[in-house]
Amino acid sequence: MMLMSATFLVPLLVVAITAAAGILSTRIAFGVRRAAALSAPAAVVPAVLLALFGAGHELHVPWLLFGAQFTVDPVARPLLLVAALLYGGGLLALTWLKLRHVESGSGALTSFMLMSFVGNIGTYLAADTVSFYLFFALMSFSAAGLVVHYRSRAAHRATRVYLVMSVLSETAILAAFMLTVHAGGLALTDAPRAIATGDHLSLTVVLLFVGLGVKAGLVPLHVWLPLAHPAAPPAASAVLSGAMVKAGLVGWLRFLPLGHQDRTVEILGWVLLSLALIGAFVAVLVGILQKDPKVVLAYSTISQLGFITAVVAAGLLEPELAPLVAAAAVVYAVHHGLAKGTLFLGVPVVKHYGRGATGVVVAIGMIGAGLAVAGAPLTSGAFGKYVSKEAVAPISVLGVGLDSILPLVATGSTLLLLRFAWVLWNTDRDPRRRPDGELVSWLLVAAAGIVVPWLVGERWTPVPVPGWEPYVVWNAVWPILLGLALGGTVWWLQARDKLPGWAPRADGTAIQPGDVLGAEENAVSHAARTGGQFRNALHHGTETVARGWARFWSAAAEHGKNSVYVVERRLENWSVSGSVLLLLLAGPLAVMVLAGRWFM
Repeated sequence: MMLMSATFLVPLLVVAITAAAGILSTRIAFGVRRAAALSAPAAVVPAVLLALFGAGHELHVPWLLFGAQFTVDPVARPLLLVAALLYGGGLLALTWLKLRHVESGSGALTSFMLMSFVGNIGTYLAADTVSFYLFFALMSFSAAGLVVHYRSRAAHRATRVYLVMSVLSETAILAAFMLTVHAGGLALTDAPRAIATGDHLSLTVVLLFVGLGVKAGLVPLHVWLPLAHPAAPPAASAVLSGAMVKAGLVGWLRFLPLGHQDRTVEILGWVLLSLALIGAFVAVLVGILQKDPKVVLAYSTISQLGFITAVVAAGLLEPELAPLVAAAAVVYAVHHGLAKGTLFLGVPVVKHYGRGATGVVVAIGMIGAGLAVAGAPLTSGAFGKYVSKEAVAPISVLGVGLDSILPLVATGSTLLLLRFAWVLWNTDRDPRRRPDGELVSWLLVAAAGIVVPWLVGERWTPVPVPGWEPYVVWNAVWPILLGLALGGTVWWLQARDKLPGWAPRADGTAIQPGDVLGAEENAVSHAARTGGQFRNALHHGTETVARGWARFWSAAAEHGKNSVYVVERRLENWSVSGSVLLLLLAGPLAVMVLAGRWFM
């Protein structure tokens, strides 16, 4: 109990000290704030210890909310460790920037990171619906401080999009959780059964798709990801891609009625699977056209999240697969979180240490993380893909086994990684002579990416471990070889200017980051313009009606009805057109409410 309490309280204490010292302007307060910011990486130590030695630990706080409950179960434990390592690595890099005075405002960034960390691990450890929602909201809105940190035009736009999507997410989740609790799902162990047997199964599941799908990068709710990652500092990008997006996955594993036999659940499972596969493959086509390495990695994350979502959808289609599906999704999420965190943290590391004495170490680490994302043999990615294929083997899509479709995601990953390597290699360099905390934090995360997924897969989760027979190795190799062949062919054609005239050039100008967001923004802008014209016409019409009524009441007032005239004059001053518009809106709403009561 003490260890779990410290996991939440220590980061909050660091934030509280930093905030209190920031209010004061004395020299002592400045020193306290600086010391608190520099001690931030140590704030994740209780979480690491809880993950390593706290399996099965529970915490019940009866006075908090409706009786908050937390537990370290097989889903929370591995992801808690990954989150602690990623946030710790990111905070270590920020601490070094604070020491060097390189990054202004790094104290505020550290505080936002710690608040996001508390919210992130709270979603993993929460054992009741209300606590899950509280920490999910804390994580979502704290992360806005990470995205907007640089205060650039791109950062402000990315933050606006992120906040809009977060509000949409929170609204959908709140509605779904209200229905869940009403059906008897206050405890997370009861939530799937309550949703499955409740009166609003379809509505609740769709709301969960939308609300949690925003964080999980579900197409078409993914648009914030390609904007937020390049706008945020590399340390923030690492936790956004490696840890925060997994909160949506955990929510699906906690709440979706996996293992429940029902025709409606099966239909919803096919919907989720279709969206997952679209995201897994379309993200590749968009990502290879980008020129910012972090944007390329963002689309890689969307593709990988599509892979994980497809695995989760299999649990809705085949109830007996639910336990293996959940374990496979966790193992793959652990691998992806650390490998992608290594690549994001490695973007500035390549810039600063990619050549000279440290260049070989950096190259080995980045290539190793890339091979893991692609699923090369003997890597954590190969392990994650193997257990995922085993979990979804009974599922077929249009007569083709899902275990034969998902390996093609590795082909797409290979293409994206080739593009990432190309744009990263051609970016400007800013060499540093001495290794510092930025390099050390990256090395620690890279090393954890090699060890931790195997620890989790072999000892913490009930999944089959690959034996590396020749056919297993070949199944891991051929998608990568296909990706290399496709990439080499495109490069050869482009070098000789033999690509078809309709083929988009990979210069980053064909499709902007956010892809469908541009069309969505244009549609909203058009709707706003159209709505403004409609509003003006309605206002003009209501004013005309109001003037007619005014003439009528004036005529009546001339016949001695002065009291009515006074009422008319007051209504006129109160904007008659606004009143009429309110009535026009309230009428249909009243009809819908009455109809709903009639049919319930």
